[in-house]
Amino acid sequence: MNRATAAIGAVIALSLGACARATSPAPGSDAELAAQLDAARAQTDRVASIERWRLDEAAWNRIVVAPFRTLYAAYAARFAQAAPRVLAAIPAHGAIHVRRHYAGDAALTRAQGRTRWALPVLYPSMVADVDGAMLDAVFVYDGDGWRVLAGIDDALLAAVHELDPACANELAKAGATGHCTEVGADLADAALRGDTPRFQHGCALAATLCKAAAP
Repeated sequence: MNRATAAIGAVIALSLGACARATSPAPGSDAELAAQLDAARAQTDRVASIERWRLDEAAWNRIVVAPFRTLYAAYAARFAQAAPRVLAAIPAHGAIHVRRHYAGDAALTRAQGRTRWALPVLYPSMVADVDGAMLDAVFVYDGDGWRVLAGIDDALLAAVHELDPACANELAKAGATGHCTEVGADLADAALRGDTPRFQHGCALAATLCKAAAP
C-alpha cells in the first residue's frame, strides 16, 4: 500500500468514525435513554438482560440520599421482578418520550413522586412515556449507563409497613402534589432514619391530610 492509498484510507476511517459519533446518542443523554428503551422492545429474553439496568451498591450509595441507602438490599431483592414488568409495559409500537423527573409534575405516578424523595434536589433523573402512557419507573445515569429504580417504592412502603401498617396505607396515597405528599416525604425520612417521635408525628398528620386522597 503506497502513502497516497494509506492517507485516503485514514481519511475514510476518520470520516466513518465522525459519522458514528454524530449518529450515536451522547452518553447520559435523553436520547441515549430513549434509544435504550426502544432497543428493549426487541429483547427476547428480558430476564437475562435485565441485570445491566440495576444500580450496583456503590452507585446506589453515590446517587441516593443518605436515609434511602439502607434500602439497597430490598431494592436489589425486588429488582428481578420489578424491572421486567417495566420493560414489559413498553408497547411494540409508539413514540418514546423522555423528560426530567421532578417533584410537582402532575403526570407522575404516585410511585414516581415518592421515588423523587430518594434523590438529591435537582438530581437529573428521568421518566419516560410511550405515546403519553407513563412507564411507572424512574431512570438514573450512573456514569456508565442508564439504570432503573424499579422496586424502590415497594421497598420504602414495606419498611414503613413494618413500623406501622396503617401509616404505610396513608403513605401509599402520597406522591402527587399537596399536603399529603409533603408530610409523606418527612415521615418516610423519619422512618428510614429511625426517628420514632418524628415518624409518629408524621403518621398522625398523614392520617388527617391523606385521608381524602384516593386509595
